[in-house]
Amino acid sequence: MADGAYRWQGHAPAPDAARIEAIDAAWDEAGAPAFAEPARAAAVERIDAALTAARTGDLGEAAAGLAHARSMLEGLEPGALEPRRGLAGLFDSRKRRLKACRDAFRRADAALSETAADLTARIDAAARRSAALDGVWTETRDAMVELDAHLLAADRRLPAHQPVEGAPAHPLEGRKAALEACRAAALGALPLIRAAQNADARAAEAIRPCGDGVAAWRQDWTDALGLAGKRPKKVRPDRERLLRSRDALLARIERTLTELNASGLRRAEVAGRLADLRAPL
Repeated sequence: MADGAYRWQGHAPAPDAARIEAIDAAWDEAGAPAFAEPARAAAVERIDAALTAARTGDLGEAAAGLAHARSMLEGLEPGALEPRRGLAGLFDSRKRRLKACRDAFRRADAALSETAADLTARIDAAARRSAALDGVWTETRDAMVELDAHLLAADRRLPAHQPVEGAPAHPLEGRKAALEACRAAALGALPLIRAAQNADARAAEAIRPCGDGVAAWRQDWTDALGLAGKRPKKVRPDRERLLRSRDALLARIERTLTELNASGLRRAEVAGRLADLRAPL
């Protein structure tokens, strides 16, 4: 489609007139069946790059770490600080209960700290992937402009190759159709590349608050369990504070997991549509 629509579709500039003249001047009749093959191959390569990026580096992989963090948090039960009823309570000292709760907190804190570090690394990787996709988007648009230049040059040549009645069409006719199909696929890939970036961005924004949530939870539990004071044995933990802090982080993790699931579905849709564009080329 070299009809001027490139002026607005994909924000692609019009082909350079000098480039069209150069293509026309280099016309080789014998090469008509493979006309513009380098330009076509470059566009296909860019679509392949977009498809690869859409299929890899999914922030949904962070869901496994968050699910593990959720499991660790759920295992922290401030109610265990209360004396047990019946005979079991006779042998269950406050000191022992406090020690057990602190040990469980330390284990959970180590796991959540590891998860938070992993999430930070994934967010950074998503930012790098988005920057790389910016490059793929630009290269795809430029490949489309190069195809436009070849299509306009082909339009110049075709009037001189009108077949007589009953004769097969000139090879340039079929070649032009193949180039137009490739150009349409490149155009269709442009918004899908942006969609892959947007899916990553939304997932990253959902993940980011989890790091702050872990830090707030750690501070609350450290204070409430007396691990920040000089006389930790004298502390009497605030069970309600511990519950509020734990449940607030659990709720944040649940919201993030929901968004990661939605992001994964969006990325899968983008990859599927890019694969559909690529398949017939």
